[in-house]
Amino acid sequence: MLYDTAPPPLKRPRDNPSLVTVVRAELARNKRGFVPWYHLIAPLVITIPLFLGALGSSEAKAGQTFEVFRNVTLEFWGVLVPMTAGLAAALTVRADQDAWRLLLSYGVPRHRYFVGKVAALGVFGFAASTVLLVMLSLGALLCGKFPEGMGVVVPAVYLPWLVGLSMTALAVLVAVMWGTGPSIGVGVAGLLCGALVSDKDFWYAVPFAWPMRVVLPLAGIGPNGVPLPENSAVRDMSAIPLAVVLAVVLTGLLLVAGSAHMSRKEI
Repeated sequence: MLYDTAPPPLKRPRDNPSLVTVVRAELARNKRGFVPWYHLIAPLVITIPLFLGALGSSEAKAGQTFEVFRNVTLEFWGVLVPMTAGLAAALTVRADQDAWRLLLSYGVPRHRYFVGKVAALGVFGFAASTVLLVMLSLGALLCGKFPEGMGVVVPAVYLPWLVGLSMTALAVLVAVMWGTGPSIGVGVAGLLCGALVSDKDFWYAVPFAWPMRVVLPLAGIGPNGVPLPENSAVRDMSAIPLAVVLAVVLTGLLLVAGSAHMSRKEI
């Protein structure tokens, strides 16, 4: 009696790259062009002229050059984080329109494209924050305030990036759904709210103001860079964990919403 000994047909594996692979692909595709250079150069463009300006300030005569440099730099950084999120999301999503026509036809779970985009832009933001930290460290070194003057710098540099991931997720979602202009509008709203709302009592209701809000109590400054009075409510450190929790929740909700939209998106 003859038996069929032929092996069963091999099942074709479903395209299923890990999220790490998708993020690496996003970083590789965006390693050239305006976006990576912007994240590298923006901290330099901010810090170099501000340091030169601090050298000529009246506070410099009192030996407070680094304090002035640090405070003004962190003020600019707090409003720049959401602006950067909107601009980077708008440009990278627009550049991906043609590629997505092909990629969305594959069997890859579509939500990974959205989450991978947000994560990749988060990596660029982290790199920009690190460049800023290096520049502030150099400023402290030149002023003879390193390392004792760096106490608040590390959290004041990285916390806006962490909280600002919610703005990155929002900007990517807006860019995917409505295009370049509205996504840049998210960044502009973040810039304005950071300057106008971050020190108000209702700051927690305006996500655009969160990155700037975590800077103010750490640096002890207002949105205009002026030192806060010792009894100012803006110095309350409890705003920082609240902003972090709100940002984590909002980021999670936006990732879910963006993933659902990508899963239904027509090619």
